[in-house]
Amino acid sequence: MTPPLKLELISRLPAAADTRPPLLFVHGAYSSAWVWDEFWLPWFAANGWSAHALSLEGHGDSDGHSWLAAIGIDDYVRNVAQIAATLPAPPVLIGHSMGGYVIQRYLEQGHPAAGVAMLASVPPTGMTHASLAMLWHTPDLLAAVQLFQSGPDYHPSLGKAKELLFSADMPDERLAQWLGRFQPESMRAVFDMMLVGILSLPPMHDRLPALVMGGADDRIIGSTDLLATATHFGVAAEILPGTGHMLMLDTRERAAAQRLLEWLHTRFG
Repeated sequence: MTPPLKLELISRLPAAADTRPPLLFVHGAYSSAWVWDEFWLPWFAANGWSAHALSLEGHGDSDGHSWLAAIGIDDYVRNVAQIAATLPAPPVLIGHSMGGYVIQRYLEQGHPAAGVAMLASVPPTGMTHASLAMLWHTPDLLAAVQLFQSGPDYHPSLGKAKELLFSADMPDERLAQWLGRFQPESMRAVFDMMLVGILSLPPMHDRLPALVMGGADDRIIGSTDLLATATHFGVAAEILPGTGHMLMLDTRERAAAQRLLEWLHTRFG
């Protein structure tokens, strides 16, 4: 039997034991578990929730960097399943961007979860619409993504990174601390999110408690894609004003976390 992969897991636990479902955060493309630990993991733990974030295969301190190009979305699904199996109960899965699409595949394959929160998630229809929208409206930003994908030695300028991922009021000095921590993504995984006809996802209506949330200033996942994800889960899309794609790092990260916390308390006590 093949031994399990070494997958980075960052866990922040509350001061008192909690019987509610644990939270498992799944990052998006080009990043890893660190994006959740800057603010959200300690904050949710301080508010009484067991909070965990994994780095998917080929990301962060997980195995797989040497074979990143061969890793697909279903490999990421297996990563989530591996970590979820180590938790004391089926988790509330919280996915950002590509991580949201990974969670949708995870559910479609029948893996258990207590609930889901989709944050600026790639919709069930994949990335085709978002890519075409960027090509039409912001081709320079799409080009910056492609250059970053070309290798680890290229990082977009602060201005391009801010325009692509954050709100306009993100301080440059704050963004500069993070820019070098982003990494190339698996092109196979990116292609998987384009092959909608093959990776078709059935609707999840009434199957799980779900929250779908995104930013009004998101240059990657726009309102059309948010609505597609919300329809998939049978809920209303919530759009946060003045917020960019990286909800957990943006200048209004506390407002996004607070809305998620309110939803968690409503659904799980």
